[in-house]
Amino acid sequence: MKKIMLDVSDLSVGYGGESVLRGVSFSVRPGEIVTLIGPNGAGKSTLLKTLSRRLAPLAGTVTLDGEALSAMGEGALSRRLAIMTTERVRAELMSCADVVATGRYPYTGRLGILSDADRQAVADAMALVHASALSEQRFSELSDGQRQRVMLARAICQEPELLLLDEPTSFLDVKHRLEFLTTLQKLAREKGIAVVMSLHELDCAARVSDTLLCVRDGRIDRIGPPGEILSSAYIETLYNMEKGSYDAFFGSAGDERFFQNRACKFFPCHSGVAEADFSCLFCYCPLYALGDSCGGRFRYTEAGVKSCLDCDFPHRRENYDRLLARWPELMALAREKDDGV
Repeated sequence: MKKIMLDVSDLSVGYGGESVLRGVSFSVRPGEIVTLIGPNGAGKSTLLKTLSRRLAPLAGTVTLDGEALSAMGEGALSRRLAIMTTERVRAELMSCADVVATGRYPYTGRLGILSDADRQAVADAMALVHASALSEQRFSELSDGQRQRVMLARAICQEPELLLLDEPTSFLDVKHRLEFLTTLQKLAREKGIAVVMSLHELDCAARVSDTLLCVRDGRIDRIGPPGEILSSAYIETLYNMEKGSYDAFFGSAGDERFFQNRACKFFPCHSGVAEADFSCLFCYCPLYALGDSCGGRFRYTEAGVKSCLDCDFPHRRENYDRLLARWPELMALAREKDDGV
């Protein structure tokens, strides 16, 4: 059994003495990913701010590797804990390498002079998130997906034992979301970093998380692995949805689609629509970018777009593992596009 890296006991968090969440207790071990889910305003960000010591707790205790978080000095805390938030970084004149290098400040002293070892740590972190080619580019010129990769590299540079992320996929499209979460999962598994984050995308939370913490009505309503938590009935309870509305809108668990553009005028799944008027891009099919080698059953219409009416890959849940096996191809293609290859 791995040691406990983060231990939270009977924690209450909030503002001005008024609690937003109370009685929060959970633990995270090295290499584990724990994800907070729940409605907006439930207190997920407030909890993360308290765990990062940006906000003082109202009650309870938090320990990091057995040491009370409240007793740690700023320097020691910065070397053991890193946080990514949705706040935009103001770095108009800084290169990506400069931004990543700020993660070494807990080690460089007051003057911030990088040693050879610090510069190597910057290079290694950027390589880990596939951002080496962006090293000299200005951070302000990056796409949202590229910025998130660079900010993750900055966090890695701190060599933390615990990484906190507040809605890290908020500004990302499907392609960059998949790449970011794949890198994060690899980081946790290979580096042994404990991860606590908040996510709105339940499909992503289900795939990448070891444990879900469900935040509702001022408390942690449920804790457990995704397979035990994410039933249609409980999702409706967690988000205060009308009974039966989740299945009516998203489809039942036995016939769940992988990605669908529910804003599309042809939703759901091109029912009754002439083939010339659609392609599987309307569903945000994650394998569409692979063209003829996507692996699904399709044919081209006279208009030159894919007809995917008979395709069962990857649109059904039983094929998710087949899709995930092809993520390396998608990630390589995404990196080539981002790097201008």
